[in-house]
Amino acid sequence: MAKSILYLSVFIILSVSVSLSQTNEISVSDIERDIHSEQVKRLRSDYKSDTNVNVIYYKLYLKITNNPDYLTGEVSINSISLVNNLSEVFYDLSNNLTIDSVISGNQRLLFSHLMDRVNISLASSVNSGDDIQVTIYYRGVPVPTGFGSFIFGSHNNEPSVWNLSEPFGSSDWFPCKNVPSDKADSSDVWLRCADDLTAVSNGILKNVENNSDGTHTFKWHNSYPIANYLISLAISNYEQYNSFFRYSLSDSMPVVNYIYPENLESLKPQLDKTNYMLELFSLKFGLYPFISEKYGHAEFGRNAGMEHQTISSMGAFFDNIIAHELAHQWFGDKITCRNWENIWLNEGFATYGEAIYQENTFGASAYDEFIKFRFSDSKLATGSVYVQDVNSIEQIFSGNRSYAKGCSVLHMLRGITGDSVFFSIIRNYVSDTSLAYKTAVTEDFQNVAESVYGSDLSYFFNEWIYGENYPKYNVSWTVTNTGTAQYRASIEILQDVNSSPSFFSMPMKIKIMTLTGDTIFTVFNNSQFQIFDFDLSSRPVNFKIDPYNYILKDVRGENILPVNFILYQNYPNPFNPSTTISYQLGKPSFVKIRIYDLLGKEITVLINEKQREGDHRTEFIPAGLSSGIYLYSIEAMDYEETNLLFSKTGKMVYVK
Repeated sequence: MAKSILYLSVFIILSVSVSLSQTNEISVSDIERDIHSEQVKRLRSDYKSDTNVNVIYYKLYLKITNNPDYLTGEVSINSISLVNNLSEVFYDLSNNLTIDSVISGNQRLLFSHLMDRVNISLASSVNSGDDIQVTIYYRGVPVPTGFGSFIFGSHNNEPSVWNLSEPFGSSDWFPCKNVPSDKADSSDVWLRCADDLTAVSNGILKNVENNSDGTHTFKWHNSYPIANYLISLAISNYEQYNSFFRYSLSDSMPVVNYIYPENLESLKPQLDKTNYMLELFSLKFGLYPFISEKYGHAEFGRNAGMEHQTISSMGAFFDNIIAHELAHQWFGDKITCRNWENIWLNEGFATYGEAIYQENTFGASAYDEFIKFRFSDSKLATGSVYVQDVNSIEQIFSGNRSYAKGCSVLHMLRGITGDSVFFSIIRNYVSDTSLAYKTAVTEDFQNVAESVYGSDLSYFFNEWIYGENYPKYNVSWTVTNTGTAQYRASIEILQDVNSSPSFFSMPMKIKIMTLTGDTIFTVFNNSQFQIFDFDLSSRPVNFKIDPYNYILKDVRGENILPVNFILYQNYPNPFNPSTTISYQLGKPSFVKIRIYDLLGKEITVLINEKQREGDHRTEFIPAGLSSGIYLYSIEAMDYEETNLLFSKTGKMVYVK
């Protein structure tokens, strides 16, 4: 989700509607920064759900009234027992709501409602594999927590009722097993509201039933597995704006937008981009996961976005937030993080979906710019991408870590594997039958990546998901003339000592620039300190570590000239009418360059002065000399001319 203070798929924006192809972009995680309260910090992430049951179905039948605001609920939960002799189950529901009764079949069940938990005594004990069906009748006004788990709001003096349950807010408004690991096989949401309002939820609208009391009931059915926090409602005086995603010559899927009337006309150009994104992501990730139902947006009252399954709730509509919430339909909805520690599998992937949109819409430079900003945010991350403290919503939905650094991890993986293999990894992950429409942890994605790539990637995931920070490289180099027109560049890489890991192992490209062109080398940097030697046929003049920016890093020492003394072969040689003598000084020196004949007679002094360290050159133009072999020499003294630092002599041929 793209969130407010977080980067949940719920994005809460800073009121902008811009294409993020611009340098001064606003990111989805930037948008999530305004919800700090004690409620945000009050969490049950250390709480254990009822592991004795597996939920397979939810049916919510909710009557929503305004003026006064009130919710009356009838929620049926079908579960399967996972143990023998089970006589009691529990589900989660806020104690702010009042339970009237719990029914199973025609029988009232005994229950208690304490500490936001409904403990239910079954009519008789059940065994492993047996069905358990209960219906809980309750009422009240939900007290929202987190990002706004259930809100009675308004817009333009009209009612607007909506939810944003991620991560722990579902039980604020309906009884459920409040963990992402237990996805129901299907769900129904029936919403009864005033007949001048429209009620929206997941899946397909099966029927709208008119009642005799000035209300009507919208009956939505979802036929796909769904996590509890992705079950949604949005109720307002919506206007509908529809189109179709044509995914083959003969097949199409409805794209349905429910928008506040006062905003519809201005939002149509942005909404129209959704179909292109559906085509793009279906190409890159595999066909849209809920193709037999719908996709769309329901406008809601938070300046954010939330990837409710098949119907993202949106309070902002700039390019990247639309792309982010849509990408979540694959990453978060089809495959859901099994626990909140692995939230990067939702948010990092959805953020990378934004990068894919930028790359394919605005070109490679827009992608590079997007990654540059994510790298910048990633450097501010504290702790590992794997969330250590899931009692804190801010920690789960850290924009710098779960979103930006999670996205950066995928960019770096793409750099290691190459484009073709990377997108094969993504498609194989999405289609893996052990994960599709189920849940995943990091090791599941790693296993798919290694299977497709064909090599072990444990070093990569260990340091980037479970480790902290990023590498800080200190680099230097020397260049040696190893023979006629042969050079060796030796590049030293020293990493600052990190906390965990102590250093980072990464394949790394190094670009060496020479007088005649650039050469790219690939090395594997897997030590705190390493020296890499490169043999070249042209004189190297500079180098760059990771030239394509595939590693989250800092580099110190690039563009610093080699710290050694070299006298190069003159060029051209043989020569006529002139030649250039190039040399390199390892430190500031008093330099003399002289020309001699073969008998040792000095012909001329070309250089006789103090010079700074670095590359230098001088031109020799013979005057009155005959053809033949001549010598050129260099002497480099310290500035006081008391210590000889370097001397060397070379041969050259003058041809008239």
